[in-house]
Amino acid sequence: MELIELEDHFNTVGGQFISSAYTMQQKLQNIKAFIFDWDGVFNDGFKHSPVGSGFSEIDSAGLRLLRFAFYQTNQINAPLAIITGAENPTAKWLLEKQNGNALYQKALDKNVALEHFCNKHGLKAKEVAFVYDDVIDLPIAKQCGLSFCMGRLANPLFLRYVEENELADYITASQGNEHGVREVCELLVGLYGNYDDCLEALLERNNLYRQHKEDLQSFKTEIFEIDGTDVLIV
Repeated sequence: MELIELEDHFNTVGGQFISSAYTMQQKLQNIKAFIFDWDGVFNDGFKHSPVGSGFSEIDSAGLRLLRFAFYQTNQINAPLAIITGAENPTAKWLLEKQNGNALYQKALDKNVALEHFCNKHGLKAKEVAFVYDDVIDLPIAKQCGLSFCMGRLANPLFLRYVEENELADYITASQGNEHGVREVCELLVGLYGNYDDCLEALLERNNLYRQHKEDLQSFKTEIFEIDGTDVLIV
């Protein structure tokens, strides 16, 4: 698919490109890992008791598609992390299902989590793609190589600020409770240019896909809590 056609697809559903698809595709070549915020990104942001908030299997499937697209492009698996200001066992469950690498909980200063993640995996912030939804996430959004902000009808002034200060490359049409993660994943796979190939490999469970899944088994989910500037293993 040509980039202009890709932009048209996402503009049609209401997505907003702050960076052009061409610029995002160039940035994507340097991306080696993916970090997601949790509340308001995988869900509506409501707290539902001490067990925390949930996620959609539609978004989970999008993550699987994205990670395979990265593997198909780079012949390695990309580290995956979630950084959240709360304590959420459901986020841990999702990461374990995905063979994700790290959950950072109680991260009121998300810079601490980002620095720890990058140091642990030998990365620079510019080599990370970040998906977020609100003010507390902006310090990370400023640093990362690609940033995606969840669109939300309730905060038009915040989205104006994000746009004017170029704190995201793309603002989603979908809100967190409307599968915005899937929208970001689909866009990223479209930018890799291998969407159809990925779907066919997934359907066929071909050798490359099986190798991808086997290689993912080496990734084990670690849980960290942020205490000031300290990162504690849970």
